[in-house]
Amino acid sequence: MIGKPRVLVDLPEISTSLARHSFITSGFQLAFAGMAPNTHLRNFVLVKARRFTAALFCAGWLLPLLGCQSAQPMSDPVIYETHDWNYGKSKGLRLVSPHYELHTTCIKRKPFVEAMPGFMEACYEAYRKLLPTTTEPAEPMKSYLFLRRAEWEHFTNAFAGPRASTYKQIRRGGYSERGVTVSFYTTQASTLAILAHEGLHQYLDITGRSQIPAWINEGLACYFEAFELDIYNHPTFKPENNALRSPAMREALTNETLIPLKEILGTHAGIAIHKQSSHVRSYYAQEWSLVLFLLDSPATNKYAPGFKTLLDELGTEAMNRKANAYIAADSEGSLSRGEAIFRAYITEDLEAFDADYRKFLHELLDLKQF
Repeated sequence: MIGKPRVLVDLPEISTSLARHSFITSGFQLAFAGMAPNTHLRNFVLVKARRFTAALFCAGWLLPLLGCQSAQPMSDPVIYETHDWNYGKSKGLRLVSPHYELHTTCIKRKPFVEAMPGFMEACYEAYRKLLPTTTEPAEPMKSYLFLRRAEWEHFTNAFAGPRASTYKQIRRGGYSERGVTVSFYTTQASTLAILAHEGLHQYLDITGRSQIPAWINEGLACYFEAFELDIYNHPTFKPENNALRSPAMREALTNETLIPLKEILGTHAGIAIHKQSSHVRSYYAQEWSLVLFLLDSPATNKYAPGFKTLLDELGTEAMNRKANAYIAADSEGSLSRGEAIFRAYITEDLEAFDADYRKFLHELLDLKQF
């Protein structure tokens, strides 16, 4: 089957989403209470898609839909197989594309279901472009998307075992564990953003990258939260336009409540999530903006080449050796692994970096710096 060129809309919920003026996603990598370091939990509140004939309000950002007038070449539709799949008494489909095996009970949302394989394959290409790998998945990566939360909870009880009670605290969204993503449907736009976010964690896991510090892992996932869609619902990612994160970033800058860089580098999300909601919002916003800064043009950003090297060596033995060398040389024993990796690849002068980073944030958000 070939994915059909349907643009996703969610018109009835526009007024509701706009009323929730501060859209933010929050989540944490579970690396505590005996949980595996590559386990992820998300709690998403995202925005909806506006009428496509004028514009697309996708993943929290109002974006012009270029359609046939686009200057960029149109993506080809993705060819995928469709099989019947049931979960309990719920009828569903199993969609198999080159890199994904998508299981869903959202069969009543036909345009959305038909969009999923093309969307995820485009995500995969974007992940691979940013993080090249010689390790292709041995088989299509599995993702489960349930229409109803009750189905998701039932599956989570069986799949996650002792971690199920923690996962079931999620109000909206999903999680990634052992190379499998498990989510439940909220709205079309929000669910696509969840799939893109969780898909990055899944990609890192499947391609064998391990011991990745949270500031990189979560920052890269947030990098894929904002995008434009073509007529085949293939995303073009626009990380600088992340309206899920920018309000919290603006709030932290304006109120002078930025979390110190050393804390950002050393804190995993399991710690941050237990703090006040404003702290959690700032934590994820700073991880998004930190990665965005480090991926800025090497022509104007002296830190970009070091970050490129880090991405090339991410999760490898080379990265671990460099981190361990810094940790071994820390006589006070206060250096976190995340900070050690940052110092090994980016800079040892955290104070100078922080000043440059803050300048970037003010320019990004068009704020005056005093």
